[in-house]
Amino acid sequence: MRTHRLALLGSTVVLAVGGSLAGAPSASAAAAEPYCNYISDTARPTVRPDDEGNAVRQVQCLINVYSAYPTWLEVDGDYGPATAQGIYWVQTCNGTTGGADGIVGPSTWSRLYSPKPACAL
Repeated sequence: MRTHRLALLGSTVVLAVGGSLAGAPSASAAAAEPYCNYISDTARPTVRPDDEGNAVRQVQCLINVYSAYPTWLEVDGDYGPATAQGIYWVQTCNGTTGGADGIVGPSTWSRLYSPKPACAL
């Protein structure tokens, strides 16, 4: 899994150096598409500590692919302590509405898909 993050970073650098490609999706969107498809991009249920399932997998995957969170999360669908730390990091870095409460609601979902530049890879 770590190689996917490196591949994403390499794609971003190539696009930054070579310019954008007409009609091509952003490097982040292109890299996440095959990996973060546990739920629809428009299905954004509230995710809380101790939840399990595909929505948690989506959160874990998005943290791995889009954010600059320094620890790779296992995409296992279990909202445990490691996932909580990743969510708190995303919420704190992005300044989400409601603060760092560990609950993935609309503001956190938005920043998982579109992190602030300082919080992204």
